[in-house]
Amino acid sequence: MKSQVFVLGPGYVGREIIDLLLSEGQYEITTLVRREAAVEEFEKDGVKAVLGDLNDFKVIQQLSAKSDVVFHTATADHLESAQAILAGIEERAGQGMYTMNRVLTWYATGRTNVDMVSCIGKKSIYLHQSGASVLSDTSPGNNVNDEIYSDKTPSQIDSLSDTAPHRKIDLAILKARQKLGNKARMFIWMPPIIYGSNSKHKRLSIQIPALTRFACKHGQAGYVGTGKKAWGVVHVRDLAKAYVQVLHWIEGAADSNPELQNPYFFCESGEVTWAEVGAIIGNGLYKASRITTPDTRSIPESEYVDLFGQFTPDVVGCSCRNRADRLRSMGWKPEQLGIGEAFEKEDLPALLAEKGEFKASEMALS
Repeated sequence: MKSQVFVLGPGYVGREIIDLLLSEGQYEITTLVRREAAVEEFEKDGVKAVLGDLNDFKVIQQLSAKSDVVFHTATADHLESAQAILAGIEERAGQGMYTMNRVLTWYATGRTNVDMVSCIGKKSIYLHQSGASVLSDTSPGNNVNDEIYSDKTPSQIDSLSDTAPHRKIDLAILKARQKLGNKARMFIWMPPIIYGSNSKHKRLSIQIPALTRFACKHGQAGYVGTGKKAWGVVHVRDLAKAYVQVLHWIEGAADSNPELQNPYFFCESGEVTWAEVGAIIGNGLYKASRITTPDTRSIPESEYVDLFGQFTPDVVGCSCRNRADRLRSMGWKPEQLGIGEAFEKEDLPALLAEKGEFKASEMALS
């Protein structure tokens, strides 16, 4: 019997995960979409699509309660949708204990129920996409921070401030983990800068596209401050592959496996400074004849309005350094193009094909 999977956020990362799971043929997938047109698109691929959005608490709770596996890749900052998933998982955990008693009764009376029997032993698995910005160094100064986080040291991550980006939701998940214990398996993912584009779905990430659009508008690529701050990077398809690889590990792990106690996963294939990102963008746009110089510059604060407004230094100007030690110990290796080549061959063509007037990030307006 195929496992039931619910993907909340079938966009940039979520769509890649869906494609990988479909290719394996072992999962029946449901997702939540906002547009009628998307329903038909997904159902053509064999995915059940339900109309709704992140604020539909009951819908998300019900879909989560019915699913063996839940991915939340929509946003790292929508508490209510994460709470809805946790409510569904808790509901399912309660039903699991109830199911066991009912099935034993039915067997004693010579009756059975296929749906109830199939639920036995299937604990909820929840993979939640937070973000590496929870680790970000926003201290004054323009030099790279020496502190590097490892996902093999959960205590290092647990020591983060409760007010760090995304942390409010992460803490809600950690609280649910403690409450449910072995009745569910929940993990928090903290990917860094995600890059790369899937030509099939035409989806793009956030930071690098925003900096590229900015460079097109202003005629020159740039960076915040001195550009010496560094972030990890990962290709979107390498990230999706990591999700699926870890899913299989979770599915097969015994309750006694101590690795299940660590709730965190990083995923990175290296790191770059923001000055290096600016140079990649500048060279790419210059070769494409969209700007007149490949040289980069420090972006003045007066132009932050065309990036992320007051949040610009936090989004594309701070340090965030981590190492995906758990994934590498499981044999995961990045296979996709590096950030420079992927920008030239994947991201840039998609960005140059965009039409319409320049639009800054919604964060710039908040």
